[in-house]
Amino acid sequence: MTDEEFISGFLAVFETKPEVFEKVGAVDALANLSNTIFQMADSSNKEVADAIGYWCANYPKITDEINKFERKPGPKPTKKEQQEPRLSNRYPELLENLKKHIPKS
Repeated sequence: MTDEEFISGFLAVFETKPEVFEKVGAVDALANLSNTIFQMADSSNKEVADAIGYWCANYPKITDEINKFERKPGPKPTKKEQQEPRLSNRYPELLENLKKHIPKS
């Protein structure tokens, strides 16, 4: 998996499977990742992917979902009542800063 694919995979899981972050207790820790990525605005995609990978080391189920994304076409968003507000609404800066590191299609 390339660095861009890893970043894209993380974004796909972040946007379409927020329950994965909730199940492993990673939602609050996203603030740290968001701050890290914000500080890496001028960093290479490899450095950003490495930072995400380092963060995900504490949450292997998230890494598993990223790897599944690589093998599946377009994950479908899940709909659950009482699900925490979408992570992209809670951490918009993380979403914006990561999108800068993937090729526009």
